[in-house]
Amino acid sequence: MRKLFLAAAIAASYPAAATSIVPHLEYPLETLAVSDVADALRMVQSRYDDTETLVHRYTVTSLLGTHYNFVQTNAAGEPCNGAIVVSTDRDGQLYRIFNTLVDDPAGCEVNLPLPPRPHQLAEPPTGESATASMTVFDPDPRTATGQDLEAGHSNVDNMVIPAEAYKTVSGIEVTRHDGKLYLANSRVMAVDITEMTELGLGPTQGIISVNDGEDFSFTREQAAFRDVNAFFHLDHSLQYLTKLGFHGNKTLFTAPMKIDAQGQSGNNSTYLSDIGMLAMGVGGVPDSEDADVVLHEFGHAINEKLVPDWKAGDSAAMGEGFSDYWAGAYSFWVQRDRVEKFELDLFSNWDGITGALKSQRSLNDRDARYYPEFDYRAHVSVMGTLSDQLWSTPLFQTLKQAVDLYGESAFDEFNQIVLEGMAGMGYGAKMYDVARSTVDAAARLQPQKAYARLLVTQFKYHQIIRDDVVLAQSSALIRSRDGKTFTLPAAITNVSGKPLASYRAELSLPEAGWLQVVDKETVAAGAQDLLGTAINLPASLQCGAPLTLNAQIAVTRTEGQKPLSLEQEIRFIYGEPEFAIAPQQLNQPLADAREAPTGNKLLLGENLFALKVDQAAGVAGNDFSIYLSLEHARLSDLKVVVRAPSGRSITLTDYQMMPMAGYEHLYTLANIPELESWVGEPLSGNWTLDITDRVEGASGHIQSWGIGPVTKFQCSASSDSSGSKETTPPAKGSSGGSLGIYSLLAGLLLAGVRRKAKNNR
Repeated sequence: MRKLFLAAAIAASYPAAATSIVPHLEYPLETLAVSDVADALRMVQSRYDDTETLVHRYTVTSLLGTHYNFVQTNAAGEPCNGAIVVSTDRDGQLYRIFNTLVDDPAGCEVNLPLPPRPHQLAEPPTGESATASMTVFDPDPRTATGQDLEAGHSNVDNMVIPAEAYKTVSGIEVTRHDGKLYLANSRVMAVDITEMTELGLGPTQGIISVNDGEDFSFTREQAAFRDVNAFFHLDHSLQYLTKLGFHGNKTLFTAPMKIDAQGQSGNNSTYLSDIGMLAMGVGGVPDSEDADVVLHEFGHAINEKLVPDWKAGDSAAMGEGFSDYWAGAYSFWVQRDRVEKFELDLFSNWDGITGALKSQRSLNDRDARYYPEFDYRAHVSVMGTLSDQLWSTPLFQTLKQAVDLYGESAFDEFNQIVLEGMAGMGYGAKMYDVARSTVDAAARLQPQKAYARLLVTQFKYHQIIRDDVVLAQSSALIRSRDGKTFTLPAAITNVSGKPLASYRAELSLPEAGWLQVVDKETVAAGAQDLLGTAINLPASLQCGAPLTLNAQIAVTRTEGQKPLSLEQEIRFIYGEPEFAIAPQQLNQPLADAREAPTGNKLLLGENLFALKVDQAAGVAGNDFSIYLSLEHARLSDLKVVVRAPSGRSITLTDYQMMPMAGYEHLYTLANIPELESWVGEPLSGNWTLDITDRVEGASGHIQSWGIGPVTKFQCSASSDSSGSKETTPPAKGSSGGSLGIYSLLAGLLLAGVRRKAKNNR
């Protein structure tokens, strides 16, 4: 775990257009029994070219099945970059194939394992099993006490650690030898590195022991505390893996995990994959004092055992993100019964407090978005957000939602899902591969619970998972020109970036009694079908009423693969809103992001529009709304923020993928819950609309925007004899306190498309 993050963005090239996601996961339609390596090899060689030199690399058995990993070899018999992994279910039936095979194995780049570096260790003696009590931080002194212990101290060594920061744990398995107890058992061994190539060694503390009958009772002022604390947390996490089901033929660690709690002199800890041990840093706050750091490094070891060729693609960033998640999940579990959780969304709460908080990372980075054209390395900033956080955030935020839904059982159930999601991956895995695998694992391990749906929502928010076919709207308002019919301002688009074998969309608009089926074969990349059918206006449809367009979509990527089932919906309002405060008519171009004249740097396209509201406007009521109308060739480039005169702000769209160029929406308390806290906000003063473009190469145009209450909806002539109809809210002040027209809009979600995806595999 590096402590000084790489601040430079991956800036070799900025994405000029939406880049396709090319998944490495295949879900064959055929039912095939695969009982061993030979079966798997025959199946692969019968289906794929350039597999004559394929050799078996390893087999891993996980909670849901077995994964056979193969690699091509070059002319010299060396393993190539790439992999193909055949995954079966618990019954030995072919379930999925992960494929990153290379096109020319004879001259491929090779993927050779690192040879073990020369080293010497001092190790505890062998002996018989015994138990002892230990004094530890659980998980760290700040979280344990819920206090900012560093307040007023620039040097951590000057802090006073209260007694309640320590915890005594008993019954911990250790080794007894010749009247002494040592930190060793069948799972963990505390060692001391005496010599090691390519490692700045920490202090030589020797082997920690106490007399038989004594406890390992040390405080942080004593160096031995570091060994005890690290040993306890590593042992606890290894036992937890067994509880989750990784035992027997699923055991990940078949020998004791070695750890030197003072292995490195700097402010950095490492999992040394070549020799399979942890070396903890002592710079700043010694890393072994913080369970987050110990469990983070152990997360890398788990990662390697599940996928021994975890390299290339986005694997480095995902490895860091998973390790942050694994540590954060334990800190969350420790606090599970607290009403107020302490810094729940932060990783490294104790070790990261020195200096300028350089080593703390967020587990809730809402700005992070995925760009598939990049390979996400560890600890780098991509488009302004940290690569590690892009992966840890959707996992940890889903865990929080799951615990809210299902209570304490969610910890074990969701941790199983996260681990199973990595199983069956291979060399060159991308975030969208592991995300889809994790959703698969959720649907298979917990089919009766909402884990898969929660994951899909989080992964889609960060654009790690994207539906191949999307139902989208250019406007949230439905208007009728003749008072008898209307058309939906919506389309179905192939946004996968590649041709699709087919899709079938079953569409319904219940409020209008309308049904339609769209069947398409050999769908070109980017193909868009506008829903231009004229729909009859029901006589019962009230002006200002909501309408919901539902879609059941089955997508087949290539022939011979199982279709993916998608559920999507978008919502509309019938009628033209009229505003108490006239929206600002702009009709101006939007500034695009651009390269700086010098240096490899991108300048953001910054657009700021002010709207002055007079003193008589009053305050925001329950009918407060925000209106926005703009066009942009690539709406996912944009972040749109509205700021009130008081300085408060709300984000309307945050680099979300929307495949239509038009964007017209009416935001209300019903579709943005955050607006509820704005009730009572003074309307008078200068409001601003801030539109930021962070990707070069696409232009846009803003028509209008505004804030304030909607006084009524105006509709064309239809069913009433007067020739027009409108809906007007009850009389009220300029900003209103009553619900008015919004009593018709309860539950309406206009801020975008809410999509739910489920696997049908």
